[in-house]
Amino acid sequence: MGDKQPHMDIALITYWGLPELTEDDRRLLEPLRARGLRPHIVRWDDPDEDWRGYRLVLVRATWDYFLKPVEFLAWLERVSSLVEVLNPPDVLRWNSHKSYLLELAGKGVPVTPTALCPRGRAASLPALVAERGWGAVVVKPAVSGGGRLTRRFEPARLADEGQAHLETVLAEGDALVQPFLPALHEGGERSYLFFDGVFSHAVVRPRTMEAEGGTLPDGVPMAPRAEEMALSERVLAAIPGRTLYARVDVATGPEGTPLLQELEVIEPRLFFGASEAAPGRFAEALVRHLSR
Repeated sequence: MGDKQPHMDIALITYWGLPELTEDDRRLLEPLRARGLRPHIVRWDDPDEDWRGYRLVLVRATWDYFLKPVEFLAWLERVSSLVEVLNPPDVLRWNSHKSYLLELAGKGVPVTPTALCPRGRAASLPALVAERGWGAVVVKPAVSGGGRLTRRFEPARLADEGQAHLETVLAEGDALVQPFLPALHEGGERSYLFFDGVFSHAVVRPRTMEAEGGTLPDGVPMAPRAEEMALSERVLAAIPGRTLYARVDVATGPEGTPLLQELEVIEPRLFFGASEAAPGRFAEALVRHLSR
């Protein structure tokens, strides 16, 4: 890595599939340098990296963590014993399993209705859906990303294809079942971005059930909606720890009210391209954090 100056050097963490980070995250490099920091792009699982040479390790594009969650969480524990990691490891662990949705719902946060099916326990998809009074549903892993193993099933397909897919997911780990929200696909999903707890910008993006490996939808800038902003701030307040960055994904429920679809605080796309000022805001938030 060359001559390190630990009081200036920041590790931006990626994985083997994105050796130069995403195009979106590369927008951070110049704002960080302009504020006297020296960003380095580093793979989280690089066995030769000396993490003690950094002032801070910033998790950004670890887009394979859900494929090897045990290894990733062990890496977090090891590296955080040597250098500060952001977001904080406790928050990352909490967010890595989507059962956090049930925890937030228990705190009164309006979330998309969610049923958790634990691995190793028999589960009937038709019975679960009938009990909840749902129609079409989405079945997905509780630890996942990028739409992996996420599929929608209409009522007529629950007993065969839906049940088979649920069992496929349960063979790997816990599964989530949620009702399909038509408004999510008709009006898109809204994402609210916060840096150091302060709102930065919002985007709307189409949500199509794309095949695995498909392109991610782009974010279109939007003005924040008061009701959705209030929900986002409730979600932030319920996180068990302070975050440098957070993305709150909001959907419209059947009654027209906003629901938390997902909270992303591990490696979310932050849609820097949708706001010219956003990379600078992020860099300023990081500088504020380092000065505390």
